[in-house]
Amino acid sequence: MTTRAIIIEDEPVGIVNLKNALAANCPEVEVIATGGSCADLIRITEEYNGRFDVAFLDINLPDGLVFKALSEMDETNFDIIIVTAYNKHYQRAFDFAAIDYILKPFQDEQIVRAVNRIRRRNTDTKQRLEVLQQTYNPNTPNAFEKIGISGVDGVQFVRLRDIVRLEGEDNYTHFILKSGERITASRTMKTFEDTLLAMGFLRIHKRHIVNMNYMKTYVKGEGGYVIMENGENIEVSRRRRGDIGDAIRRSYGDA
Repeated sequence: MTTRAIIIEDEPVGIVNLKNALAANCPEVEVIATGGSCADLIRITEEYNGRFDVAFLDINLPDGLVFKALSEMDETNFDIIIVTAYNKHYQRAFDFAAIDYILKPFQDEQIVRAVNRIRRRNTDTKQRLEVLQQTYNPNTPNAFEKIGISGVDGVQFVRLRDIVRLEGEDNYTHFILKSGERITASRTMKTFEDTLLAMGFLRIHKRHIVNMNYMKTYVKGEGGYVIMENGENIEVSRRRRGDIGDAIRRSYGDA
């Protein structure tokens, strides 16, 4: 099945390179239009009535951030893949919003990965953009409330306050929610760690990150563990014992 795509990139050589990379690695992708500005994105979207599957978008365009153009659209019924230079902060924001990205200079495996995740007839692109804009904005780094969890069946959005803990398993991360629901993300736990640690979460083991709001008891000593409010006992690794003690003292004092 053909995947219809547009490219918005202000450097002509960048458009050529991406088109060539897509042709070589993802022949099912048909690039139907290209542009170099926010105005071009709006014009192309109106021209095609949003009838394409994915937009490859550079962030910084001559007439502003691409998010500005996206926010002006009544509907965003296509998927988005961000094209960006290396920046860890931006990549964490994309991961948190479950928006795929490819880095410049383009690497074949990244392009294939991103294209394979395209979700046709997606209904949650607007939500992902809202989360992205919240996490991307350096002036309001803690303003967001939701995280997009990207799994094999699409993206689910959950509030941070409803996440009890995360459990890592190879290249997957399991989110355990207050309701008892378990959602599996097809990304490593490290993907979410840096952002969550600033939001009241704590890594207590190489496989476990917990929401401190759901910690009930910390049992010290050899074989130490945390008892969560849902009754689960979560192991604390030896090297993380100092971290958890410091975090408890910072949050609750010595009592």
